[in-house]
This record gives sequence, C-alpha cells and structure tokens, in this order.
Amino acid sequence: MLVVLTVATWLLGTRGHLGSWSLPVAMGIAVGKTALVAMFFMHLVEQPGARRVVFPVSALFLALLLGVSLVEAMTRVRMARPDGPKALEPARPASTRTAPPGSPTRWMGH
Repeated sequence: MLVVLTVATWLLGTRGHLGSWSLPVAMGIAVGKTALVAMFFMHLVEQPGARRVVFPVSALFLALLLGVSLVEAMTRVRMARPDGPKALEPARPASTRTAPPGSPTRWMGH
C-alpha cells in the first residue's frame, strides 16, 4: 500500500496537473502514508487503550494549531497609515553628482 501511495505521489508531482488541488491531494496522500506507518510499522494497531488514542489526538491538535494559525494569518487586516506609503522611504539628500555644470556644488568640489 505504501508503494502504491508513493507512486501516486510521484505521478502527481511529475505528470498530474490538478491546479490548485495539487497540494491538498499531495497532503492527503502524505497523511495516509503517515497513518499507515504509525499504525502498522509502529504497531499502534496492536496497542491497548490510551496508547492507541495518542496518535489521532496528537494529529488532531497539530491540525488545529496549524489551521488556527493559517486562518489568523489570512484574516489579518493591513493597518492603514495616515501619512501614506511614501513615509517609509528614507529622505535622500540631493546628489552633488547631478548638479548642473558650472555650479559651485559640483561633485568632489571641482
């Protein structure tokens, strides 16, 4: 089963063009592979009671943490500034290199 999911991931990455669905499908495949590894190779299927519950509960809390963080970041309101975006640019002095010829403020004092 892991080999089939690995081949599916490879096909999705090299030949599959799902557009905006590529990432959710790839993440779903990765979660499925992770669950298979945890359940069978780490023998969580054979464990009694509370040990069996630890994996899904920790996955749920991780999803909740990531989900709340993403929602918070997506819904931030950009602060309006009364002085406008130009206030972030530093004030630059007039360059002496651009002084007109014959001006007393020529570059390097010449």
